[in-house]
Parts: sequence; structure tokens; C-alpha cells
Amino acid sequence: MSATAAQPRLNPTLSQAYTQLQAGNVDQARASYNTLLQAEPLNTDALLGLAYIATQENRSEEAMKLYLRILQVNPRHATAQGAMIGLMGRADPSASESRLKQLIAREPSPFLHFILGNLYADQSQWPQAQQSYFQAHHLEPENPDYAYNLAVGLDQMRQAKPALNFYRRAEQLASAQGRSNFNLSHARERIRALSSQLE
Repeated sequence: MSATAAQPRLNPTLSQAYTQLQAGNVDQARASYNTLLQAEPLNTDALLGLAYIATQENRSEEAMKLYLRILQVNPRHATAQGAMIGLMGRADPSASESRLKQLIAREPSPFLHFILGNLYADQSQWPQAQQSYFQAHHLEPENPDYAYNLAVGLDQMRQAKPALNFYRRAEQLASAQGRSNFNLSHARERIRALSSQLE
């Protein structure tokens, strides 16, 4: 058997769903993920994709159910755990913070740092939020949302010059990739305001 034959192959439906989601074709992505789940009901990647879509559409209860299905398959799945904590964080912020820190110690993923940053931001703990957003951006510098949230954290701390740099970075990444989860017009508004402030 050749080395290439031994390589696991990515399911083409999964690849198609991810490409559709990245392109902003949410309905097509949802249909592709559901098609995959009909064939493989416990496919973690498909469940993650559908949970992500549900979260973006503010259907938190559905997202929680999908993340729970992932945790039934793999109780130690850090992304699903982090997302669950993110969805429940407002109920008990200190317990959520300590659980997220445990997950980060085990698996320092940019997504977990991002969730922790959001938890701090919800409590207006901007220095801690900014540090968490910085870690997320450091680990995944091409993600426009991480750059944007870092800009917001810096902006809240009155650090105009670095905030402006990260707003610009977020706008560039979002424009280049054709997608983001933040309001692009708000980012441009802050770029204009901070630019004139720094002149």
C-alpha cells in the first residue's frame, strides 16, 4: 500500500459545506451538513458546522443541542466545550472563566481564547478581554473576527493607535476573504474616527 493510499480522505460533502459556509452561502452549507449527517449521524464536523450556523442566527438552544451531541461522542472535545461555555457564560461568569482556562491549558486554541475574551468583554473587563483577543489573533492572525475584537478591546482601553491598526487589519482580512461576523461599516466608521483623532 502506498503512503498516499493510507492518507484519510476528506469527505467531499463536508469540504463542499465548509466552502459554502466560507462563501456566505449559509442555506447551501446547512443543506450540505444535513446531507452529511443523514449518512453519518455522529459526524463531528457536520455537527460543528450546523452549531456554528445556529449560533450566528441567534438560535442558541439549537446550537446547545448540537454541541451536546458532539460531547456525547467526545466528552473532551474542546471546541464544543468552549462554545457551550460561551453560550452559558452569562449565567455564571466565574465558573465559565475557570472552565475555559482549564480547557486553554489543555488545548490552547484561538477559538477558546476568543470565547474567554467575549466572556470578559460581557463583564466590561477590557484589559483581560484585550489579552485574550490578542492570544486568539496571535494563534490565528488571518481571522478577521479575532483582529476586530482585538481592535474593540484596545479601543475600549483608549489605545487609539493600536486599535486603529487592528481595525484596518480586520477590514483588510474581511474584504480579502469576503466574510466576517462583525459589522464592516462600523469598523470603517471607527477607522475614520480614530484616523481624524490621531491626525
